[in-house]
Amino acid sequence: MTVLPRVLDAVFGHPRGLAGRLGGALMARGNAGQERWAVSAAGLHPEEHVLVVGPGPGVGLALAAEAVGPDGLVVGVDPSATMRRLAEARCAAPVTAGYVRVRAGRAERTDCEDASMDAVISVNNVMLWDRPVGFRELLRVLRPGGRLVITVHRHVLGVPPQQVVSDAVAAGFVEPELTFRRRRATSDAVQLLLRRPAP
Repeated sequence: MTVLPRVLDAVFGHPRGLAGRLGGALMARGNAGQERWAVSAAGLHPEEHVLVVGPGPGVGLALAAEAVGPDGLVVGVDPSATMRRLAEARCAAPVTAGYVRVRAGRAERTDCEDASMDAVISVNNVMLWDRPVGFRELLRVLRPGGRLVITVHRHVLGVPPQQVVSDAVAAGFVEPELTFRRRRATSDAVQLLLRRPAP
């Protein structure tokens, strides 16, 4: 790996150290619109349980916590210790109150119980997954009828958006809704809504 890819990986791909903290600040600013869209699209209600995959600096984690309130639960799983610290700092009050939990994990291994989540949210990290494995894991942790919301910058996705839809459907998700939203500074946001089948 040459110098530039190594630096970008430390900032955005697998954030760590000072570079990761810088990446976290950039993510908090650059992804804020997508975070707001994802939480809104998830249709969260008070008392629901939500899994946030790759919460990064915790912007969406905080928004989800506001939506479900102190009687709900928001779990954030991120492989980056740097991002986990930033997310915990941003969500200090709900973490202390016990309705936000941040721990090591990823889409492929969340350590959540079967059918324990009403919704799963992922912002700008699906390109890092082993998608077939990740989608099977997220299907497992969602309750029947539960919602999966994914959004990602199109220029970092690495595959056609329809491939992500196909992978999700192959894992068992239904009712896919794929849309695109124009962004001023960079490529479109790919937006995908799916559900775990109801009984």
